[in-house]
Amino acid sequence: MCCAALFWGATFIAQKTGMETIGPMGFTFGRYMIGALTLLPLAIHEYGKTNLMQAMRRDRRLCAGALSLGVLMFGGIGLQQTALLYTNVANAAFLTAFYVPLVPLIAAFFLRRQIPLNIWPAVIVSLIGSYLLSGTSNLNAQFGDLLIIGGAFFWAGHILLIQSVMGQINTPFQLSLLQSIVTAIIAGLFMVPLEKPSPADFLPMLPQLAFAGIVAVGLGFTLQLVAQRYTTAATAALILSLESVFATLFSWWLLSETLVFIALLGCTLIFLSIILAELVSEQQVKKVVNFFSKAK
Repeated sequence: MCCAALFWGATFIAQKTGMETIGPMGFTFGRYMIGALTLLPLAIHEYGKTNLMQAMRRDRRLCAGALSLGVLMFGGIGLQQTALLYTNVANAAFLTAFYVPLVPLIAAFFLRRQIPLNIWPAVIVSLIGSYLLSGTSNLNAQFGDLLIIGGAFFWAGHILLIQSVMGQINTPFQLSLLQSIVTAIIAGLFMVPLEKPSPADFLPMLPQLAFAGIVAVGLGFTLQLVAQRYTTAATAALILSLESVFATLFSWWLLSETLVFIALLGCTLIFLSIILAELVSEQQVKKVVNFFSKAK
């Protein structure tokens, strides 16, 4: 899971620099097509053991879940890629990590699961950090930040849905291939009328597309599918959010991007919310609440 976070953090650089001759939908289409081609041999090998398509034909719920993975992925990556036209890598990476507190919240409201008491402090701290981070930006960057926050809802849904789908069938390579194809198809449907790129437009961006497709899609998302079979959705969200740290380090190193103090404070608070969400237990929060209640 940490390797997936590292891959995704590094890919932010390719995403930011890969739109000189193509638009965000073109980049998304290209990277996921390359990712699908990377996954194809592994999916074919896995197909010989367990047939995902056959299982989907038998189980409509599994079919809907598997296809929805691609739809949710497009929602997250499409908004994120578009946002990088307006905001910097560090903002995009840290605001993407907003899915950490969103995972238990969505689970509670849509899946009727009880929200642990320790999640609320993390949500509040994360919201304050997000405000500080985006509040230092100009209007264009703030628009990009809003797109990133919108995409975080899709990423949270994607993490929760993986937990459900992987609990029904253990075919990570076929699922990763399927969600990549669905994402590429949807991106293509937006790309053709809105951006109208020619095949030649993709050639200058091929190194970035290859890196994003092979490393982030082929390796990163497959590792996520495999790892989430052995951990909870909330824990997975915490570990995967390390991509924001890696992305910020890479953007400072390779793109010379810097953050003002208040934005750094926002990043720190978002990262602190991630730690609070997992390392502070519900019992510890109850003890603090009871202490102040008795003090009154």
